[in-house]
Amino acid sequence: MAENFEERLPYLMRRVSSALTQRVDRTLREFSLTHAQLGALAQLGLVAPESLSGATLGQRIGVTAQSMSTAIAGLRERGLVDREPHPTHGRILQVRITPEGAELLARAQAAIKKVEDRTLAFLDDEQQRQLQRVLRSMMQAMDLYLYFPDADDND
Repeated sequence: MAENFEERLPYLMRRVSSALTQRVDRTLREFSLTHAQLGALAQLGLVAPESLSGATLGQRIGVTAQSMSTAIAGLRERGLVDREPHPTHGRILQVRITPEGAELLARAQAAIKKVEDRTLAFLDDEQQRQLQRVLRSMMQAMDLYLYFPDADDND
């Protein structure tokens, strides 16, 4: 007997991811942000007041350099980030979150947290911790970026 496709973990993970992405997209539209822009603001918020290069931002959130460049341009137009030359590498531009960007990030993250809370409401705290451990292990196995606050890898 063939395996039931709808019971396969990758299929289930894609379905959950797709539904959550759609719900987050609706929330992001309220703030006129894309996923890449939110990711950039979130990463910059983690390292503030320091800055990061566009290449590093793209790597951290898993988008192409072109997508990150477009995201940064949109954020700059709105005054949510500043761009400045790297202090020692003249060809590298560093991106820094502005106070307006930090304020918008906080509001957007609060709205998205409500979506996430509704999504996870049926899991108790221990189930959420277990799921987080499993997903982090999968991310590490797939060489996906994980931010560790004590790591000293800022540009």
